[in-house]
This record gives sequence, C-alpha cells and structure tokens, in this order.
Amino acid sequence: MQAIPDVEVVGAASDGAQAITQMRDLKPDVVLLDIKMPLADGFEVANAVEDSGGPEVIFVSAFDSYAVQAFETSAVDYLVKPVEFERLASALGRARERRAAKDAGRRVEELAAVLDALKREAEDREGPQYEKEFWIRDRGRFLRVPVADVERIEAERDYVRLYWEGRTLLHRETMSHLEEKLDPNLMLRVHRSAFVNWKRLKAVRRDANGRLMAVLESGDEVPVSRAYAQRVMQEMKSRS
Repeated sequence: MQAIPDVEVVGAASDGAQAITQMRDLKPDVVLLDIKMPLADGFEVANAVEDSGGPEVIFVSAFDSYAVQAFETSAVDYLVKPVEFERLASALGRARERRAAKDAGRRVEELAAVLDALKREAEDREGPQYEKEFWIRDRGRFLRVPVADVERIEAERDYVRLYWEGRTLLHRETMSHLEEKLDPNLMLRVHRSAFVNWKRLKAVRRDANGRLMAVLESGDEVPVSRAYAQRVMQEMKSRS
C-alpha cells in the first residue's frame, strides 16, 4: 500500500469475527473484504459496516460474472483474484471519491443492494448451496480442508472427526446438520455416525457376521447400518 498515496493499513484480520471486531474498533475508511472466511463470511462481515461507521467495502473474490459490473457501478467495488496493483489503486481511488460524496446511510443501502445481487448470482450459478470446504481450528490457526479431499467423517460426541490426508481433525458440528450441508453426490451417509467420500469408496462387502462394510481406498472399513444399507446398495447400482 506504500506505493498508493495517502493510504495507510491500520489493521488485518485472519477470520470474519476478527474482521468485525477490528472494523468496530478501528473504524477504517475502507475495508478489503474476502467473500470466503472462517467464522463469519463476507456477507456477515459486510452487514456489520453500519455499526463501524459505514466504511467503503471493496470485495475480493473468485466470482467473475455479471455481479462484477453491479459492484463497479455501485458504492463499493469488486476485485477478482488475482488482484492487479493498478486495479487495486483504482478501486481505492473510487472508494475515496464515494466516501467524500455520500453519507454513510446511503452507502449502507447500496451495499445491501449489491449483496443481494451477489447472493442471487451464487444461487443461480451453483444451485443448492453445499459446503465445499471446512475451516478447522488447529493449534492456534485455521486449516482450509476441501470437502472433496476428506476420506470420511465420523461422529464423536458433540463433534465430528474428519479423516484427511492421513490425519484426523475434530470439528464442532452435528451429523444431521452436516447432511444438509454436504453434497450427497460427494459424501454418502452410510451410518447414523458416518459419511464416506464416494471417490474414496472402493467396494462394499459383508463381513463374517453378515454386516455390510464400506471398504475405502486406504483399506479402512466403515460399517453400513441397516437403516442406510438399502440406500447405499441402490446408489452403488446406479453408479456402476
């Protein structure tokens, strides 16, 4: 930012909750806001701008369709990753002009309008809004864990345990809530306490006691309960 005149970085946040706190404490003129963040997403953070003095919001995201034009003609700007320096400088200049020209109430109204536009865009483009990644707190940091890379998920009291890249991670979530958030074409529920990744499912077999077992590429086996056995076998037949 040093190469842009009259611009000072007053703070940075590693997650959405921290971003909201810093906005309220520091009351910046402009915030650069990612759409995808742990703890609170860009929409939730943007909804807090009125409480922090109504700063200009410049979104930074991988979305690249018609919502971009909507942002470019509104009170906020929208940058597509990877962000070019000239584009960032232009966005900050626009934010400076808009902040000088409009009151905070008007900015908040316009921000709400473009947020609605972006949400409609996401719904139109993606259909059902399934989770594509987990953000897991681990040793004082947040790990980004793509759902597609998780081998299986198992219930563990008030948490779920993710099996990912040869390690396991605990995540505070319920199995029933996960079932609503996970794409059934990717994660198949085989038990009241377990999901398996379709891409990591090698076979289904019966053990010596006649129990149905889901065999994963890693060699691990996950029991398939009677309540889910018919669904699992139907899915296996339809995909074979």
